[in-house]
Amino acid sequence: MKSTVLIGAGTCFLSIGLLVPTLPRYVTGPLGQSFGMVGLAAALPSVAAILARPFAGRVVDRRTPRSAAAAGAITLAIATLGLLAADSMPALLVCRVVAGVGEALVYVGFAAAAVSEDHGAPTRVTWFSVAVYAGLLLGAPIGEVLRANWGFPAVWIAASLAALAAAGCAFTLPATNHSRADKVPLVHRAGLLPGIAYAASVWGYTTFNTFIPLYVAELGGRDAQVEYLVYGAVLLGVRVLGHRVTERFSARRTGVVSLVFTAVGLLVLVVWPRPPGLVSGTTLLAVGQALGLPAFLTTAINAVPASQRGSVLATVTAFFDVGYLTSALSLGAVNQLFGLWFGFATAAVISTAAAVLLASVVGPGPPVKE
Repeated sequence: MKSTVLIGAGTCFLSIGLLVPTLPRYVTGPLGQSFGMVGLAAALPSVAAILARPFAGRVVDRRTPRSAAAAGAITLAIATLGLLAADSMPALLVCRVVAGVGEALVYVGFAAAAVSEDHGAPTRVTWFSVAVYAGLLLGAPIGEVLRANWGFPAVWIAASLAALAAAGCAFTLPATNHSRADKVPLVHRAGLLPGIAYAASVWGYTTFNTFIPLYVAELGGRDAQVEYLVYGAVLLGVRVLGHRVTERFSARRTGVVSLVFTAVGLLVLVVWPRPPGLVSGTTLLAVGQALGLPAFLTTAINAVPASQRGSVLATVTAFFDVGYLTSALSLGAVNQLFGLWFGFATAAVISTAAAVLLASVVGPGPPVKE
């Protein structure tokens, strides 16, 4: 796997991660909106991405991963730079919809490029996911620092530059596709079960990354940099140092374990709302998130031939947006009505239910040889 794939994925998700903690503050601060509007601003990109992602998979399978990744990164850069002029809620929402289309294309493009070889898929998925989460995790604290010192425009500019860097990496990918397919499903059956599990895991991710700054501030009046740093260090540590251990077990079993850790971590944040409890819950949640994405993607990839990887990756990763959409809308309303703690508890229940489903339902068999 080319290093440019990892760099491109990392810088793309750095662009996305920079906005995770800053957009809620921008919506509730300068724009003067409620928690419910925070949820809407987080959800609309996912609506666009859900609609665009199946076609992104088709672009990969019929053309090249390069085509999808480059187009998506450029679109993301333009949409993020547009936030400089978004001085109203409608303008911000338009930018977020366009960003959702870009995110769909670039995610599927780089993911397909990462698994384009026929051997070592679990390891390559793991390192791709390290790049994805490294970008997201670095983006959150960097975004907080940029906002605190130079204001929101500095965050928007930095995010746009990161997306442009990802586009540059995309243009270095091969211009040909040796596993092209003329007929591929827009929604691949082999991606449904791991996709549902991924969506449930994303509920935990969304709850933490979107609402932990507000939750910590509500409890003690400080920022959430400690929680973000603990989350990032634990997640990347487990992902990098523990992947050889987890690869000895089936991808599905690892996925079940990841959902259990996610649920327990969220519950600890609720029942122990003190600094030690926040750190402990964050640590458990990070372990769950570290194990999840590689397990869900590997489960799907192992079930299809090479010519259908774009389609199955598009299906699984579309559930990121399904999870983000449903959680952002639901948690925005739930938090508005019952308080932030109730949102964390709700996400824990969702992860628990998905763990039971993943452990009990029989998935598709191995792929047919091409």
